[in-house]
Amino acid sequence: MNHAPVESHISTRSVRSETASRDGHPDDAHLSAYNAAFSDLGLRFRWDHATLDMLNEFNGELARITAYIERYHSHLHRAYDADFLAQLILHRKTQYYETQYYGEFGSAHSE
Repeated sequence: MNHAPVESHISTRSVRSETASRDGHPDDAHLSAYNAAFSDLGLRFRWDHATLDMLNEFNGELARITAYIERYHSHLHRAYDADFLAQLILHRKTQYYETQYYGEFGSAHSE
C-alpha cells in the first residue's frame, strides 16, 4: 500500500489518461478517481489495488473511506468530523469517476 503524497490538482484529462494507460483492471477507474480526489483535497493518501482489496470487507464506499481514515489517518478526526470528511471524499471521487465516462461537461444524471 502506497501512502506517499501525490501531486495536487490533477486534471480530469490526467485522470482519464492514467486510467487508459493501465492494463484494464476493473477497479482502475475507481482507484484513479479516488487518488485524484485525495490529491485535489490535499490529502496525502494514495490507494492501490491492495488497499482497495483490503477495504472490500466493508459494505459501501463511505464505510471503506471511513475505515481507511480510522486505520491509517486517525489524527484527521481531531480536525474533521468523520462523516463529513468521508462524504467530501466520496463526492469528489464521484465527480472524477463520472467525468471519466461522461466527459468534462456531462454527467450520469443528464442522460
